[in-house]
Amino acid sequence: MLRLLADVAKAFDTVADIAHPGELMHQLRFVPPRQRGIDPVGEAEVYLTYQRYKRARQVLRHTIRTEPDNLPAHILLLHTYFLLESSHDYCQLAATLQAKLAHRPEWAHICHVGRSLAPDYPLFQQHTH
Repeated sequence: MLRLLADVAKAFDTVADIAHPGELMHQLRFVPPRQRGIDPVGEAEVYLTYQRYKRARQVLRHTIRTEPDNLPAHILLLHTYFLLESSHDYCQLAATLQAKLAHRPEWAHICHVGRSLAPDYPLFQQHTH
């Protein structure tokens, strides 16, 4: 029984992720979008449109684990962290992406949003325009 509870706990970042009773069953039977022939970034965008931020986060995190070079998934995950007001996760991911994005137009926006979440985080102070 404890093993089952531990496995269920791993399926969620926190118990608060269970928004309604059906959520647990959906989480336990998560099938990645690519396995269903669906673009994961597109699916995450739909979840974000309907304010299903945690579901979008789940899709994007899985996508990044299986497709580490999927830059649109990384950028959308940053946006998702902003919507979830998860400054720690936003800062960590932005720091990871800095080398890939620092010279791209998206970086200015990432820093602007980052300053609103974590005003004292040094990474976002480097780009103030």
